Amino acid sequence: MYHQLSSCSRGLAATLLLLLAAATAAAATPEAPTAGAACYNDIVALRSTCYRYVQDEGPMVQPSPHCCATVSGIANATCVCDYLSSLDDINLDKVFYVAGQCAVSIPWFCGD
Repeated sequence: MYHQLSSCSRGLAATLLLLLAAATAAAATPEAPTAGAACYNDIVALRSTCYRYVQDEGPMVQPSPHCCATVSGIANATCVCDYLSSLDDINLDKVFYVAGQCAVSIPWFCGD
């Protein structure tokens, strides 16, 4: 139970940091609000539909059609890759597996 709470807390903290970074970037450049909002929306959607398929714990399982639709609709892959690779509770092998099952290519630098 503690580990689940800890993972949830880390995810919430990472999301809040992302919001702060997006707000800072939005103030710095005129193009950032759209890019930051798109990235944030992608991450929220991925967290709600795909998290259980890419979390560290548990088996590697086929993603749901809803998850695949979310993965297919990602607007800012670079931002999402940077975010995912910064999380401790995400298994990048599972991220690549989900992407493959959803017929979506992930940029080669994702997870670096």
